[in-house]
Amino acid sequence: MDAQQMLGPRLAGLIVMLCLRYRLSRAKVQELLWELLGLQLSAGLLDQTIRQSAGQVAPVEELLLEEIERAGLLHLDETPWRESGLLLWVFNAVTTVVYFIGARSAEIFVNALQGGLAGCLISDGYAVYRSYLNRIRCLAHLLRKARGLAEATCRHTSQVGQQLLDLLGALMQATQAARDGPSEDLAEQQAPNLAQLKALCERHQNSPFAKLGEFCREMLNDWEAIIRPLLDPSLPLTNHAAERLLRHGVIARRLSFGTRSEQGTRAFALLASIIDTCRARKVSAWDYLSTALQAGRQGLPMPPLPAVSVGG
Repeated sequence: MDAQQMLGPRLAGLIVMLCLRYRLSRAKVQELLWELLGLQLSAGLLDQTIRQSAGQVAPVEELLLEEIERAGLLHLDETPWRESGLLLWVFNAVTTVVYFIGARSAEIFVNALQGGLAGCLISDGYAVYRSYLNRIRCLAHLLRKARGLAEATCRHTSQVGQQLLDLLGALMQATQAARDGPSEDLAEQQAPNLAQLKALCERHQNSPFAKLGEFCREMLNDWEAIIRPLLDPSLPLTNHAAERLLRHGVIARRLSFGTRSEQGTRAFALLASIIDTCRARKVSAWDYLSTALQAGRQGLPMPPLPAVSVGG
């Protein structure tokens, strides 16, 4: 008798939550289920339950991707994963979250958004994102790099780095201030700072100091994405929303050393997507997983994604 026959959808959903969301080891999950429910389940059965659960709710991924493509704003980020040098990617559209684990290439980005993207994309400076023109560049990443240059031991690099840091900081502050007042002329008001910043980057893009030249070229390559919030100050200035989501994956990677098979990788990404989408909507991930698992076992269509809980 396999896990699907032995464990009901509520129990299978609980195992998924304990292992993936709460990051309990298989041994602790076994202990908890014995203490609370009097169940003695092997570690192998727990792993089998997770893999089978992912297969049973696989069609939910299409529902998630459809919502990602319709999003007005999409946060995108990636971090190393411990299976053959792969990356853990997160696509975050505020109340919809999709994870992928795959190679460091444009393939993941392109395949995930086959239907296109309706809104803006905010990301770091990874070159594969530059194919999407309606993009916002995360200023927090640039500020950190500029601060590193300002703290360089080389006097010249430090001086230029401080200038870059001051100009970027001024643009960021002006954009944030514009959210509380008239913003129609923000780009025009900041034209002198923009001109100075761009001239500084052009002057030092071929600097013999490698980090300085690299940063200036990065700024010039992403120029339109960097200044986009000046045209619409309501747009975000940082990619912190995606970075926060990846922290959970980073901790899981450290505890479990990543995944070790294609099936395990697939299960982790898909089930984490469902769990974090439910959390973003302030609804019970366990309830939705249980309902989806029941439908999958009966060969029925997946239930629609839960609506956002306004008062949750």
